[in-house]
Amino acid sequence: MAKFGNWNKLRGVMSGFDRSIARNCSVALARAGVKLEGIIKGRILSGRGMSKLHGFTVDQKGSSKPLIDDGDLLGSVGYRFIKRDIVFVGAHRKSADGTDIAALHEREEGARIRVTPKMRAYLRARGFLLKKSTTHLFIPGRPYIKPAFRDFKSKGYMRGLFGKAVEDALKGE
Repeated sequence: MAKFGNWNKLRGVMSGFDRSIARNCSVALARAGVKLEGIIKGRILSGRGMSKLHGFTVDQKGSSKPLIDDGDLLGSVGYRFIKRDIVFVGAHRKSADGTDIAALHEREEGARIRVTPKMRAYLRARGFLLKKSTTHLFIPGRPYIKPAFRDFKSKGYMRGLFGKAVEDALKGE
């Protein structure tokens, strides 16, 4: 059986295919980073599926929205290329003492933190008296990165973005 077509065009597309697919995959990775960044920020803003804040916390910050105080956690969410073909998407936020805030919230089981004398004094000054026997406080997990990634994955965004990258490379784009 004879095959008909524009063989010169096919040779042209295939000769530049490796460059096209590399370029298109970089674009797809950047788009994936932007999309996942948006989903993560959306989860922070909505507070969907997160434990409610303690009444004292709501009174102190004037809002019942978990994870949102002054916007620095939200502002720390982003993406960046680590290598040409690897993108990091997440939050880079540490407290004054070096604690990774994102990692603390991502613990689905929550975290117990030791009450220091400085913390006890801070809470007392704001009207929250701890019993002398209270040595730890429990902070419920409020994951926002893991659920966002599950949403991203379940919607098939990667398949769509990289499928388009391959299609475009095969078209010579």
